[in-house]
Amino acid sequence: MDIVNFFESLAGKWFSQRTTHNLAGQSSQAGQSNLLIEFLPASDGDLVQACAPLGHDPSHIACGLRIHQDSQLDGETKKIQSSALMVILTPSASGEGVLIQAAGSAVLQGSYRVEAEVLTITTPTETGQVEERLWFVNPNLRMRTSVVKVGDTEQIASFCSEIRMGLAKPTT
Repeated sequence: MDIVNFFESLAGKWFSQRTTHNLAGQSSQAGQSNLLIEFLPASDGDLVQACAPLGHDPSHIACGLRIHQDSQLDGETKKIQSSALMVILTPSASGEGVLIQAAGSAVLQGSYRVEAEVLTITTPTETGQVEERLWFVNPNLRMRTSVVKVGDTEQIASFCSEIRMGLAKPTT
């Protein structure tokens, strides 16, 4: 599957069940999210604009995603709502590429690769990195894991199972 087709398959309305483990504090927390993910073609103006602060050539954009998230953590009364933009730049011959994440005024650059139908995104942080892996069990069920490292120590790990609720994968 090429990278554009993989990101197209992420589009839709998803319900996510998440469990997050704080490894250092030996605690866990569950939560749920409703995700609305919109596939964006390489020509989308918002993708071009997101590349500007990091100096990337817009002709290298492969595609992008606009993600709206509405989350609720178990035991919390306040919902968390956010929106983000992901810009996927054309991968190198080895299959790795640059991924830009923009949320509000924050713009982060990481890398991605797809191996054996599993997407891995690695994003450096000020103190370490976040590694996220995503794969499909079937077209309407996907799994996602993430690990937050501070230095070389894994601090937080999470697992999500996500069910497509609507807006099926676009047909090309």
